[in-house]
This record gives sequence, structure tokens and C-alpha cells, in this order.
Amino acid sequence: MTSKKRKGHLPPFIPAIRTTMASPAWKALSFGARAVYIDLRGYLRHDNANNGKVYRSYRDVSADLGRGTLRSIGRWFRELEHYGFIVQTSGYYLGVDGDGVAPHWRLTECPSFDTKGNLVAATREFERWDGVLYTDQKTETCIPQGYTPYPSGLHTGEPERVEIPSNCIPEGYIDSPPNCIPEGYITCCHSPSPSIASYGKPDLVAAVLAIVHAELDELDSSSSRTAARVAAHVPVSVVPCWVFGRRPVPPL
Repeated sequence: MTSKKRKGHLPPFIPAIRTTMASPAWKALSFGARAVYIDLRGYLRHDNANNGKVYRSYRDVSADLGRGTLRSIGRWFRELEHYGFIVQTSGYYLGVDGDGVAPHWRLTECPSFDTKGNLVAATREFERWDGVLYTDQKTETCIPQGYTPYPSGLHTGEPERVEIPSNCIPEGYIDSPPNCIPEGYITCCHSPSPSIASYGKPDLVAAVLAIVHAELDELDSSSSRTAARVAAHVPVSVVPCWVFGRRPVPPL
């Protein structure tokens, strides 16, 4: 027998349909989502017999692509599902052997088979895309409640300076000394060089100072009189006079 050469025979490859790549939904995809779709397309049989049963775990896709975290790969799967390129036929679950089973997908650009084995035409949901861009809801829910992220480009500029008016320190707040003490209010936390007039009325302060000065003057005069009286009763000599052989002289 003569061997017949098969011209144009290619090694195993992944087909990409041109009409799919020319659709607006494909052009709206991110490059990560496109790479994930090509990876899923590589595990679809040429006769589409396993369409609806194609599955790849996040770790397997990361190993196939050589990059991408599990979180980013999950976001790319959700993006493909949003634009209508894939449809989930069964969710992930725990197998009888204790190992997790990844979700199963159906590629909408290829025909599939129902449970009875009947051929089902390709649905191609991506051609009926409504134009709404994909936003990852799971990523947005990770932002804490009440937190407003910076818009892009604003963090590079100079910070906005806001002048805060000087107000009194609230009651119970411990910080630097207050700068606005009410009239007649006495506090232990005062300014470094306080004035007496700032803590009371001028006439009251003058009266208090007059009383204090009068008391001090009276104290000084009484102390001087007491010292003179004590000095008058002190003897001239503390040595007995009979030691020197003479009588003591009476004080004048």
C-alpha cells in the first residue's frame, strides 16, 4: 500500500472563531479574561461532546497561564460570565473522596448536548450584550463601610490645607493649655505668664492686695517690737559677777 500524505495537518491547537473575537463584547474583555477563555477553549473537545462539562480550577488556570492570583482568576471567570461567553452549569462542591470539584462551564459559542443526547445549537449570549461594562461586586464589598477611596490622580497633588478656627477646649479634654479662659474662671492649667487681672475683677484684686499688705506691715511692726522687748531684758553679762570678786550692778 502506498502511504498517503496528509497535507495541512497541524499539531494540537486551540481554535479561535473570528466572529467571536470581532464582537464588541470580546473587545470589552480584559486581557486576563481573554486568557482564561482561551485556556477553557483548549479543554473543549473538537466534537463539543463535553460542552457544559468543561471545568478548570483556579489553581489549574493559574498554572496554565503562569501568573495570576486566585482572586484575580475568579474575577476573570465572573467577567466572562457577565459578557455571556460562558454559562455555569454546576457549581463547585465537595466530592465523595473529600476533594473539591470545580464549577462546570458551557461555552456559548459552541453547540452542546442536553441530557438526552440531543444537539443544542450555540446560544452565543455575548452577541446580545447590552453594553453594560463589568464591575466586580465582590471586590467592591471588600471596601469597609463608610470608607471613600481616593479618586485616581488626586493623591499626587498637594494636600488641601484647611484653617481650623481656634475654639475653647471641650470639657474633659486634656491637651495644651486653653487659650480662651472665661472671665472669673480659675483653673490649674493656665498660661505660662498669667496676669492677676485676667482671673478676677480689678477692684476685688486691689482690695485683697491692700488687706495682704496691711497684714504684712502689722506683722513686721509686731515682730520688731517683740525683738526690742526681748533685748531689754537680756543681762549685760551672762558670767556671774562674784567670779570677779565684785557685786552685780543693778540694771538701769
